[in-house]
Amino acid sequence: MKRHCFLFSMVCLSAMMLLTACDQKFPGYKKTADGLYYKFHSQNPTATKPQLTDFLKVNMACYLHDSLYYDWQGTQRDVFTQLQKPVFPGDLLEAYAMMHLGDSASFYIKADSVVLKYYEKDPASAGLTADDYFRYEVKLVEVQTQEEFKANIEKMKASMEAASRKALADYVAVNNISVTPEPSGVFIIPLEKGKGRCPVKGDQVEVDFATYLLDGQSVGSTLDSSEKLKFVLGEGLVIPGWEEIVPKMHLGDRVKAIIPFDMAYGEHSVGSIPSYANLIYDIKLLKITPAEELQKQVEATQRAMKADSEKALLDYLRANDIKDHTESGLYYTKSVITGGAQPQDGQTARIRFVATLLDGTPLGDSDKLGGYYDAEMGQGKVLIGLEEGLRMMHVGEQARFVLPYTLAYGDIAFDNIPAYSNIIYDVELLDVMNGK
Repeated sequence: MKRHCFLFSMVCLSAMMLLTACDQKFPGYKKTADGLYYKFHSQNPTATKPQLTDFLKVNMACYLHDSLYYDWQGTQRDVFTQLQKPVFPGDLLEAYAMMHLGDSASFYIKADSVVLKYYEKDPASAGLTADDYFRYEVKLVEVQTQEEFKANIEKMKASMEAASRKALADYVAVNNISVTPEPSGVFIIPLEKGKGRCPVKGDQVEVDFATYLLDGQSVGSTLDSSEKLKFVLGEGLVIPGWEEIVPKMHLGDRVKAIIPFDMAYGEHSVGSIPSYANLIYDIKLLKITPAEELQKQVEATQRAMKADSEKALLDYLRANDIKDHTESGLYYTKSVITGGAQPQDGQTARIRFVATLLDGTPLGDSDKLGGYYDAEMGQGKVLIGLEEGLRMMHVGEQARFVLPYTLAYGDIAFDNIPAYSNIIYDVELLDVMNGK
């Protein structure tokens, strides 16, 4: 009897295991408590296991619905990533922490969480749903401590800097450059002589230019464009070499400038310009707008933008019959009124919101932030007008707040919001909590 019971139990257990395997979202994969699906193709438990703050060199390809999404192996550079605490449960950082040096594995990770938590983008805007998963094919090929990684980076920088300085010296010698360089190492070679004055700090200049690497490769030009480069001297809007060269030019001058990497983009790569690149510029100074005239133009533009903003606000309020307002100029309407708690200094107001410009242009909403937003009261982290409006609300209420530009971002452009923008917030106060 016992033997029959044992055999019956084994058959039932086998059947249950078979059903479980068939019911898995990704057959052949195991699942962590945080929802990370994984399958190892090769493992070496005795090899180095990465620790927090270690830098990992990985070969990795990412797939969505079995189509290649991106491939780090397709680059010509070594790709390192630092092991840190997971950004969300079951993310790629948790996957890295499971591996040993030399291991290769496949991981399925929720695609909407990756896009939302890492890139702060609405998954729907990327065509993703809650059922979509990224599949990562990963091989861990190198592990360096934070100290080792930093030391290797400094060694690499020193080598690249030395190579760059040698390349510039060779170019000067081969091309018989006889002019004396500036103390900064910049060479200025006159090509055409102008007759105007030199620009000074605060002036706006307009220039025509072409840019080349030492080997003659073109990496940027305005010569064939109707749009020329304009910038204000002294505001740090161009590379240091330009800030030194242009004030030495007269209106109408054309020069050839040889700029060492540390007076150009330094260790950074920009577009088709590689890191540690020495650059050759052909520059012609076309126009100088004095600082005083420039300031008058700016003030005239600001007055016009301010007037347009104020008119647009009045037109919107009249068209939508919004009359209630505070002394500061915050306009509002309430569609739901309750007697719930009101947020105070030191508390956190949990809200749902949608923000738009007066013409309906979307600016952001809480759905893209995970379903709600926590506004810390009295900490200066929320727009003045929005915080004033939240203080007027009770838990459970819904309201529309119309913020004039003076209670929003003022005369400053912010992200995708133009200067002098009036902003509409449709808000629901979900809860009021003590502290953060």
